[in-house]
Amino acid sequence: MSKDLEVRHCRVLLAVQEHGGVSAAAQALGMAQSTVSETLLSLERLLGAPVTVRRPGREATLTPQAEALLPHAQSLLLASEAAMAAITKRSHAPIRLGTVESISSFLLPAPLRAFRSLWPDVDVRITIGVCEELRKRVGRAELDVALTIEGAARANSDSALSPATLRLLVAPAHPLAKSVVTQRDLTTSTFLLADPEGAFTGLLRTWVGSAAAKFESAGSIDGVKRGVLQSDAIGVLPDYAVAEELAAGALIALQVDTPLPPISLQLTTLHAPAPSSPLDSLIAQIREAARA
Repeated sequence: MSKDLEVRHCRVLLAVQEHGGVSAAAQALGMAQSTVSETLLSLERLLGAPVTVRRPGREATLTPQAEALLPHAQSLLLASEAAMAAITKRSHAPIRLGTVESISSFLLPAPLRAFRSLWPDVDVRITIGVCEELRKRVGRAELDVALTIEGAARANSDSALSPATLRLLVAPAHPLAKSVVTQRDLTTSTFLLADPEGAFTGLLRTWVGSAAAKFESAGSIDGVKRGVLQSDAIGVLPDYAVAEELAAGALIALQVDTPLPPISLQLTTLHAPAPSSPLDSLIAQIREAARA
């Protein structure tokens, strides 16, 4: 049998004092009266002295020995609650997620909604950046997880989420919109990218195989789409970022005779997340959405 004063003893003792009796304490604590009585008997065995006294026609009250214990019981209960709060705060620390604009705007909303329904008290803080820098920040423990887009040469099968498709986009009135395009047709083209420092520039330079091709920054995904509609430039975006415009015919994906470089969505973490943790749950939601 334990010889230590327990939190349950303190909670019941304080409730009896505050509410004026065993039955009222049981109601306030949401316990059966028999459970409160058993806890008081356990405390009496521990102390070797009675903790309540019952007078005819009145509820049980605390003995002088029990009253002397009250400030210590209060301190122990407060310490227990502070400890539990610290554990809860740590387990619900914000999740630092780094990703690129296209994933944040077009792929993350659904898994984030699902995650927040399961973990409403956990804050997910999203950082937008360049793929290589996001991976480095995970390595420096500045981010908990990074979602990036990689070419086949850098793709890691262990961290791959799903394949994606690169699209070359033009306005419906573009001269190349209705024909099958060869790499030679694109040697002097201007390509618009949301991020010229990302993976797509290197992939397209190698694929086009021409030093005369130009690669310009549009600043954002919307910038790429607007730039394509307002010029003869060719936009470069993953398929999921332009699905609505392609379906509506607002933009056209060029038909090329040589397959474009394959790309893949990748997930990077420094350590495997603890099972059933918020981070583990978030990654599961992202994986499920990526496979859909």
